[in-house]
Amino acid sequence: MSRFLIRQHFNLPVDPWAGLGIDTADSRRIAIMVRAAVRDRAFVSIAGPRGSGKTHAVSVALHGQDVQLVELFRLDRERLHMGDIATAIVRDLSDERPRRSGEARDGQVRRILGTTRGAVVVLIDDAHLLHGNTLRALKRLRELPWQGRRPLCGVVLLGQRDATERIDEVRLRSTQFELGGLRPAEVAAAVGRVLGELVEADALELLSRSPKAANWLDMQFVVDQCLEEAAAQELERVTVAVVERVVGKDRPVAMPPGRAPVVPLSDTNEHGRVS
Repeated sequence: MSRFLIRQHFNLPVDPWAGLGIDTADSRRIAIMVRAAVRDRAFVSIAGPRGSGKTHAVSVALHGQDVQLVELFRLDRERLHMGDIATAIVRDLSDERPRRSGEARDGQVRRILGTTRGAVVVLIDDAHLLHGNTLRALKRLRELPWQGRRPLCGVVLLGQRDATERIDEVRLRSTQFELGGLRPAEVAAAVGRVLGELVEADALELLSRSPKAANWLDMQFVVDQCLEEAAAQELERVTVAVVERVVGKDRPVAMPPGRAPVVPLSDTNEHGRVS
């Protein structure tokens, strides 16, 4: 049955997860990384599986900050090159047209970055697909000087894997963080907010400890399955028996620490490296 029909059956909104703000350990770490990219023009790489909330957490962290954001829209990230990034910088930060010559365009980018007021952050999603030469070019972009000042911008890479891990010259000049996943208390808070009295307390506890719910998208999928199973049994709420039928008797998920250390802002130098 359609998940939208199931949600309607229980008088839930079409998308009950929209606008749900749950503070998590991962989102707090991402906020630290994003602030470093803005304040210190750091180069950071944030990795996590699909549906882990990377893009949303970065968007929330950037909201309200005094930052000029450069986003890349090319769909085939494997073919994204420095010319695309330079064009995006010129497009997003000025009213100019990108120069045709690569040398002239690089000078144009350097001048625009150097004279733009406030912090500039280049944000690239699906960065694990980037070619190695593009990553090296991003490193060189941050090394461009303007009136004795550099780096001129921060870089935030989001991907299913750490984009910098295969290129030492980039990895050693950046800060990496791998998401640890949702903790049981975070799952319980999110599902409890969405379902309310539609889920029994013991069922919520069991669901929150399932490894199948340790990711935002997976959690939503499992909740829809539980609602569908409850409807099939003509129940008014999700019970322990319903959750057991959907997720099985999985071993409880461990409390997952972040796999990369939290890097305080004071521990990153002007190049975004750990001091």
